[in-house]
Amino acid sequence: MSDTEIQAAIENYLRARHALLEMGRRYPSRIGGNDNIPGRIGEFLALRFLEKKLRQQPSKVTQRSNPGYDLIDKKRKLLTQVKVITAENETGCSMRLKGGWDQFLLIQLGENYQPNRIGVLTAKQHKQARTDNPGWSSKPRVKLTMLGGKGLIGRYGTVFHGAELGL
Repeated sequence: MSDTEIQAAIENYLRARHALLEMGRRYPSRIGGNDNIPGRIGEFLALRFLEKKLRQQPSKVTQRSNPGYDLIDKKRKLLTQVKVITAENETGCSMRLKGGWDQFLLIQLGENYQPNRIGVLTAKQHKQARTDNPGWSSKPRVKLTMLGGKGLIGRYGTVFHGAELGL
């Protein structure tokens, strides 16, 4: 790869990032937020997934920093925390799961940055998991292994794959 190709790729990336930030200014209720672009994308995908697949009516929380949740369904009084892990994340780990949510969505973005899996876990299911497994943390590190058959969401929540995501 030549310096010219590298420079072109950098410029394309910066233009795309700028476009997403501009979309956030124009449509803050759909893709607004801080400068964490994967986080903004994850919250947008979560909105669409919850609307289409689970028939919920979520909206983004307007504050930039909110403890424990990113989306709110005012009709159902449902607070949702969203985490996204991309294929770029070599460890498959993210931040700790903070309290204050009623439902947690973990979104896995694959090599092509399309969602491969979305896991949904309710606070009630998380409480049951901790009752069944007393050594499990109330604030675990979010990991892709949570989506597997032996993982927190795989065992106690629901994992949606590929076409069934409805996105």
